This record gives sequence, structure tokens and C-alpha cells, in this order.
Amino acid sequence: MGRGFDAGERHWEMSGASPWTTISEMELVAAVQALRSLPDRARVELHSDSEYLVHGMRVFVFHWLRHGWRNRRGNQLQHRELWSELIALNARQHIRWTWLKGHNGHREQTRADALAYQAARALWLRERAAA
Repeated sequence: MGRGFDAGERHWEMSGASPWTTISEMELVAAVQALRSLPDRARVELHSDSEYLVHGMRVFVFHWLRHGWRNRRGNQLQHRELWSELIALNARQHIRWTWLKGHNGHREQTRADALAYQAARALWLRERAAA
């Protein structure tokens, strides 16, 4: 994790990889890990190009809670434990969930993509060397 200062505000970079997961799950895990690293009642503007994450927390989570963690098709929602933790973190912090169009030249989003690629490549190289 790197730390630095940007426009007078504290920021840090975190990345990781997991061999047996989906992009959707990793987007949720990334948000959980980032929010866990902050103190309670922190003011956060969380930017993500994941519509699943942002719209999930802004709109869909209320539907899922009312309907027993089922989606619109009536199927059991995947990653319930991650969504539950995001709801708890959302209650403890002041989070503004902001969606960014992916691959649109946004500096921080481009950096996040680079970190994700580096972490996935490093994992692939470790697994290849171990095989």
C-alpha cells in the first residue's frame, strides 16, 4: 500500500488479486477493504466504474433487503456477506457513492486499472512459477 498526498487530502493505494473469483466479487472486496481501512464517521467519496457496486449501494440494496436478499428474478443474491458488510460500513461512515465511466481517461480510474492489472499479473506469475 502506497501513501501520498494529493491536493492537501490524504490518499493511499491498495491492490490485490485472488485466483478464483469474479470481477464483480473483486469490485465489492476492493470497496470493503478500502472502507475498512478508514476510521468510523470518515467522510468518503468512493469512485468506481462498477455499476454493480455503485448502483447496488445507492438503489438495489434496499430492494434486496426488503425481498430477503433476492434479486428481481427471485434468485438468491450472490456475495451477500460482502453486501452486508458494505451496508454496515455505509452506516458507520459518510459515503458518497460515485460512478465513473470506465476507460474514459479519468486519472484515478486509470491508476486503479493499472494497479489491478499489476496485482493480477503478479499473481499469475507466482502461480506459474509454482506449477
